[in-house]
Amino acid sequence: MATAIGVGLSDTGNGFACGQDAARAAVASLAQPTTPITLALLFTSHAQPEQVLKGVNAILGDTPLIGATSVGQYSHAGYVEHGAGVMLLHSEHIRFHTNRYQRPLVGKGRLLGDLRGVAADGLGSAFHHRALMLFPDIQVMNLDEVVERAMTETGMLYDILGGSSPNIDQPPRPPAVFFNRRVFRHGLSAAEVLSQTPLGLALDNGWTPFSGAYRVTHTDSHRILKIDGRPAWEVYEDFLNEQRIPYRPDDLTTITLRYPVGVCANGTCKVSFVMGFDRSGAMLVTAPPPVGKLMHILAAQPDALVTAAGRAIDHARQRAESCAGALFIDCMSTAMVLGETYRQQRAVVQERLGDVPFLGFRSQGVLSRLQGQTAGHYECSVGTFIFPK
Repeated sequence: MATAIGVGLSDTGNGFACGQDAARAAVASLAQPTTPITLALLFTSHAQPEQVLKGVNAILGDTPLIGATSVGQYSHAGYVEHGAGVMLLHSEHIRFHTNRYQRPLVGKGRLLGDLRGVAADGLGSAFHHRALMLFPDIQVMNLDEVVERAMTETGMLYDILGGSSPNIDQPPRPPAVFFNRRVFRHGLSAAEVLSQTPLGLALDNGWTPFSGAYRVTHTDSHRILKIDGRPAWEVYEDFLNEQRIPYRPDDLTTITLRYPVGVCANGTCKVSFVMGFDRSGAMLVTAPPPVGKLMHILAAQPDALVTAAGRAIDHARQRAESCAGALFIDCMSTAMVLGETYRQQRAVVQERLGDVPFLGFRSQGVLSRLQGQTAGHYECSVGTFIFPK
């Protein structure tokens, strides 16, 4: 048994019991429940994340664990929106090294600590397929900067895939990150994944350019202030008028959700969800494109978003050559766009993976650095991490 993966879900109302139930279900789903666990992943949308972690730790003991809060979790067992999902991994040909970064902003210190794969021994070892899983807190960290720093520290030798913990408004719940027995905010948890056989990472979305290109001319940390030298709202308003898209000021978010902005290269668009405009006409986004970049206003049909989920899984499986299990990362804004058809996307994920165990979680976008694609924080997108047999 080279690689074994177990997945468990729970929507038990009590946080501690929810964590216990999810961990027990994951252990029970392993082919051999006594298999030593190399790494545990925890994602929870429960209102009591601290208690959920305590419940998971009560079952798993000192098993290395990373993860984050999310908006929902799903597997072959179903979908839970106020519960928890646990994935357990054991592998004889994959090594996992966990780390954390616990600071309010990306500072001067190393984000990822000492990476084994780029050390002298690691560069010469049989574990030469390298990837990084990242789970940051979105509230205070610039996610494009997180990916940029991770790319620098890994020397561009690693593929990167992850999802950020969202800031939930209803009910109010700040993001949280898990590392072993600790819950913390203002940072990230990570796992360096070193494998003897190819890993399968892929990212996709169904968004394509609808208008533009426009030149980004002025930004700050969370706003696009000017496009083509004009206030961003003026450019976006011209787009709406040119396309004869009706809107009302109190209903603008519904429109911007369906027409995000993005930087496109090599057939893939790095999507940024437009959260609105401030009084100065600046566009509010999580991660603005760099000044000087060409960006488009994007559009997608619901069937294109559903198809993208299946395409991401297919591409990841092709890269990995075999599949023992999968982590599926699903941006929360995708469900907003799809509405009632969101269930179709989950059905596609289950159908594509067949009887392979998987855990899907809904995050605030996908963090990605993959060969041939634009790197950074993607919203309205899906990511797949395939663990080979």
